[in-house]
Amino acid sequence: MRKNNKVQPANQVQVIAQVTTSPEISQKALTTIPDQQGNQKQIDPRLIAGPLADRGCTDILCLLLFIAGMAILIFISQEAYSKGEPERLLAMYDPNGVACGFDNNKDYPYLYFAIPFGDYFNRTVCVKECPLYADENSKPTSLACQPNILVKSCEKKCDAASALKTFATSNSTDVFKDFLCIFNSSILFDRVCYPDALLALFDNYQEYGSQFAMDVLTGYIEDLTQTKEAIYCSFAVAFLMGIIYLFFTRLLAGVLVWTSIFLFLVGLGFGTYWCHQQDLYYQDIMNDTTGKYTVEQTNKASDNQLTFQYLTYVMYGICAFAVIGLICIFNKIRLAIAVIKTAAMCVKDHFLLIFVPQVTAIVLAGLWFWWIYTAAYVYAVGEIKGTGSSPFAEVTHTELQIQYIWYFIFGGLWINAFIQAVNNFVIASTCCFWYFAQQGAGGDERAISQSLYRAFRYHAGSLAFGSLILAIVQLIRIMLEYVRYQTEKVAGSENKAVKCLLRCLSCLMACFERFIRFLNNNAYIMIALTGKNFCSAAKAAFETIWANSMRFSLVNGIGGAFIFVGKFCISIVTLMIFYYVITTMDQFKEKIFSPVFPCIVVFIIAYALAVLFMSIYGMACDTVLLCFIFDEDLNKQNGGLSASRCPETLKEFLEQPEMANLKQA
Repeated sequence: MRKNNKVQPANQVQVIAQVTTSPEISQKALTTIPDQQGNQKQIDPRLIAGPLADRGCTDILCLLLFIAGMAILIFISQEAYSKGEPERLLAMYDPNGVACGFDNNKDYPYLYFAIPFGDYFNRTVCVKECPLYADENSKPTSLACQPNILVKSCEKKCDAASALKTFATSNSTDVFKDFLCIFNSSILFDRVCYPDALLALFDNYQEYGSQFAMDVLTGYIEDLTQTKEAIYCSFAVAFLMGIIYLFFTRLLAGVLVWTSIFLFLVGLGFGTYWCHQQDLYYQDIMNDTTGKYTVEQTNKASDNQLTFQYLTYVMYGICAFAVIGLICIFNKIRLAIAVIKTAAMCVKDHFLLIFVPQVTAIVLAGLWFWWIYTAAYVYAVGEIKGTGSSPFAEVTHTELQIQYIWYFIFGGLWINAFIQAVNNFVIASTCCFWYFAQQGAGGDERAISQSLYRAFRYHAGSLAFGSLILAIVQLIRIMLEYVRYQTEKVAGSENKAVKCLLRCLSCLMACFERFIRFLNNNAYIMIALTGKNFCSAAKAAFETIWANSMRFSLVNGIGGAFIFVGKFCISIVTLMIFYYVITTMDQFKEKIFSPVFPCIVVFIIAYALAVLFMSIYGMACDTVLLCFIFDEDLNKQNGGLSASRCPETLKEFLEQPEMANLKQA
């Protein structure tokens, strides 16, 4: 990597030496400097040496609140484990409202349909075993069952075939009151005796319908088994594609961005030219003197000509605005490209950083597995009973139990947001360490572990604070969806005004959640850099973003485009390689039924890995830009012309002839 051997200004060297050799400087010794908009802001001069080492615990009260909240969550979980019966939720209930396999029906675990037609769904009885016989001679005459208010006897009282004929004639099941038909059945989901007699109605279609569907499903499952080695290798391929994309981002970021801008301008120019040609075309129709066009065509041409004339003026205005805007933000676009390249360099120098999102994803997967498992117990704490009109359970909760359910949802959201906050903080802190290293030559090898240590040693309370705000917003969104569901359930789909209002509120809360995520991430960057508490860091981050709104919008816009392209490229290239392997190698192509289903599975896997891999870039780009702004402000304060501690890719941006002339001016 190219080193910068230029001599720094004497006053800058003096400040750096003073800062790095005097850690006892008070954190309150702030300097007031003007920002780009002329407003005064305070900045700690020690930041010129990198993230502050002199820091203390922040937002301790919120940390204690988080610990107390998790203790309440554990208490609710223990109560749910001791009192909840989720197995009753999955049980089938007879017309008496008693679950098969429980209480009075403890010895009768299967739900049996007394008649296999009509309202058979409600005419049920719990049986000890599902009847299964080889022929009519061995057909039983009674079942071991628990009678109920609809099926009062377990003796055979009808023949399924003759009963079906009677039902077809009368179209009523009243004649089968208290009847019990005995027929072959199969156990479904270890809960229900499914009548084989119903399948007989579809015998004529099995060869072309159900059998074909089962054959296709079996073939897809077999394809996954036959290509499992290639699917396992697709993980490594997707990971390798991410590393390759990282390499090309450093080399081709500028080419891709300027090519995209050029194509955008070409598209605008082509649109303007087409509108102008349409304007001329309709003018020719209006000015025609040969009588080739009718009066109606001429009148329509007049209206269309006026429309395209105004549209042409608008397109000319858009083109002029785009060109002038491009000239005005030319250097900011180059800065955005340099920031993206710098973020790629940071990930390259701290290669283990790419495993941070993967580890976070594993932890989150374990969290949600536990949450879903425990949520079934929490929901099943209420009174579970059958309705008598349906074989499914109905749950009734007390007010306290409803509060427990909502808090359990909130607790899961809070833990989820906290784990993501730790992930983002570690990435941001590592990038901060790296940025202020010696001219981008690579940061402390322990930057990741040091960042993780700082996250839990000093700033766990601040991370809990930010995740609390995000969890509250997410809970409000869930409540709005619940209210919308209940409103539609009660009022139906006729109340359009209420539906529109609730959908608008949901949309607003979704936008607000994105804003909170963006503000939280930048607050975590500021905490990693300065060691402030969450509110102070969020305020400082917001002020910095507001003062550099154009820079941030371009970096986020261009960076977002790179992240999207990265996800797409990694997924598609991995899929193409997998498809080529399974369709050309004899080990796979002669054994698979169809490559479609394995390709779908591999694309999902590759895209998930791409999302995890590229999630580093968004955080790294924001961190690099914030560090650059602080570096720039501090260096100008000390007599420099621009940022001095930035890595090589940003120095190349600052050392361009245009920037040199700008600095001299």
